[in-house]
Amino acid sequence: MSLGKRIKKLRRDAKLTQKDLSTKLDVDHTTVSKWEADIYEPNAETLDKLATLFSTSVDRLLGRSDELLVTQSEDQKKIEKDEAGFGRAFFGGADNYTEEELEVARAAARAAVEALRKVRNQQDNKK
Repeated sequence: MSLGKRIKKLRRDAKLTQKDLSTKLDVDHTTVSKWEADIYEPNAETLDKLATLFSTSVDRLLGRSDELLVTQSEDQKKIEKDEAGFGRAFFGGADNYTEEELEVARAAARAAVEALRKVRNQQDNKK
């Protein structure tokens, strides 16, 4: 997927018009149109602003990484919020496990979520 198509997808996912995005980035709305058509590419400063705005990385925008978010997604926030209780209900009580065992379970859960995101991303890229 090209940079322009990634920008367009992220913009649409954020329910922004080209005009909305251009206003947030302080660029002309025709510039956004030209990015999305792969006529022009945003400069480094604007790429950084786009990454921040869409909670992603510049590498992801440029297609160099499968990393989806550089800030915490709602899923990640929920996982971390639930980590305080991780093992208590599902595994019969945190006191039945060492902190090291709980950390292994947390890491496995994070890896599973990231694998799911990667699959979803690949499916989105095929569209």
